[in-house]
Amino acid sequence: MLDISNIEKVYSGRYGCMCGCKGKYSYNEGVGADAEDVSVRSVKIMAKKIFADPRADRKDPGFVSVVDHKRNTIKVVYFK
Repeated sequence: MLDISNIEKVYSGRYGCMCGCKGKYSYNEGVGADAEDVSVRSVKIMAKKIFADPRADRKDPGFVSVVDHKRNTIKVVYFK
């Protein structure tokens, strides 16, 4: 079972600007986000996909990301 207690949010979208205009942020419960942006289910699904991907970049202690240059996408897990 995946422990998401240390995850703040996840992002999935097009590579480039990450303000939310090219993708979507989903927040874990208890991080102070608006209720419509909180989705524990989405956080679990995205975190599982990112952690399982062999391309995952784990160099920064604040986040783990996967960039798919063929599809021009990025997925990120941000930690609390």
